[in-house]
Amino acid sequence: MRMSDLITKEIIRMLNESEENIAEIQRNEFAGLFGCAPSQINYVLSSRFTPEHGYIIESRRGGGGFIRIKRVVLNKSSAFMHIINSIGGRIDSMTTRI
Repeated sequence: MRMSDLITKEIIRMLNESEENIAEIQRNEFAGLFGCAPSQINYVLSSRFTPEHGYIIESRRGGGGFIRIKRVVLNKSSAFMHIINSIGGRIDSMTTRI
């Protein structure tokens, strides 16, 4: 299993164990658990825990900093509005094919 898959699996486990659908990590400590660079954690968060996938990331920098991952449960109407808002004012033909 790839490192990014292991990190994803652990974050999802944390979310599943949380009654509030929130996982809170400290990037450097979390990277230390997996023996990877902190940038690997950033990659996983930016590629797999996006609003389009149903997650919101909050972070606070500094000594007591953290990264909070929230799983957002959307109903059909709010999911549709989120998609429209994420498109913005313009969209090119290549993006519509993705």
